[in-house]
Amino acid sequence: MINNTNNDNNNYALGAGAGYLSYHGTKKLGWQFKKGYAGEIMKQMKDFSTAESKVIKKAASDGFVQSGLKSKKYYLHNVTPENYEQMTKLFEKKSQVFGTNSKWGKIVKKLNGNRKPLTEKQKEELAKKLTEHLKNREYRKFFEEIKNAGKVQPSASAATDSGKKMGEATLNSAKNKIIKSDKHQNISSKLKIVADGENAFCSPLTRDIMINTDKLGSAAFHEMGHALNASGSKAMKALVIGRHISARFVPVILAIGLLKSKKKDGEKPEGILDKTTTFIKNNAGKLAFASLVPMLAEEGLASIRGAKIAKKVLDPKLLKSVNKYNFLAWTVYFAGALITSGAVTLAVKIRDKIAEK
Repeated sequence: MINNTNNDNNNYALGAGAGYLSYHGTKKLGWQFKKGYAGEIMKQMKDFSTAESKVIKKAASDGFVQSGLKSKKYYLHNVTPENYEQMTKLFEKKSQVFGTNSKWGKIVKKLNGNRKPLTEKQKEELAKKLTEHLKNREYRKFFEEIKNAGKVQPSASAATDSGKKMGEATLNSAKNKIIKSDKHQNISSKLKIVADGENAFCSPLTRDIMINTDKLGSAAFHEMGHALNASGSKAMKALVIGRHISARFVPVILAIGLLKSKKKDGEKPEGILDKTTTFIKNNAGKLAFASLVPMLAEEGLASIRGAKIAKKVLDPKLLKSVNKYNFLAWTVYFAGALITSGAVTLAVKIRDKIAEK
């Protein structure tokens, strides 16, 4: 009996670990596909003649005014390789001045905390730690690792009782410097990509649309759609916020799918918690996709609202091209949702296959 129990425990841990690794492996492969697919679409979005690009740039400027975004104190910035450092300082300053105390700022702060993006090496190390925790059935440590991933942890010597206030002040000062440095680096690298014409974004936090209208003007209308969503009705604002919240359910769904044991034939769940977790496990892939539906909806609505702006300022030929490329760009998000859903489904199936041995 003891050997059987140990075997069951080992299979349980191995299954959960293998499922978790398969999820990240599938996501990594999917990301490579998505990256290549997105790159091809990006090339098409910039495949306009010099004359057409100038027309689109002028139309974007006119459409921005006509959309009412200017009166809502939004700004359309043309970020170029020559001015992106200046734009970085401007964006950073605006984030500090309005962002922290605004509604958007408080929402973003609650969602992100003091975090910085993980490097590939850090992701691999995190995956190893999580697998080890699952193997040892250390579930609290497993969730703590996820919770603390990417959080800034400045080092500071322990303050003595007599100098406690001074120690806390030093700690806060060090923490703020690290956060500020990381934030500057993240903004700078993000705007460098924009300046190169490889991306564009709308920041409801600072009411800025950052785009290189010389190279990627066709994306300006989609970004204006994001701005209209963020400054629209309460329902639209809820959707903009909701897309970021709902996406965070994916790791929770994955964790339940990997940690919850599969019911045997004829075995029925008992109690609300057991029924709920069983339902989540049995529908993990579908629920993961559903978690990303708000993101797909908001991206789609941004393109639709952007198309309405473009219709007023572009000729039919250019309008057709802009709408086509914005739709193709939306399919990148759709592909990402399918990849995530498939990765979760595969992870749970692998986990159950190994655990049942």
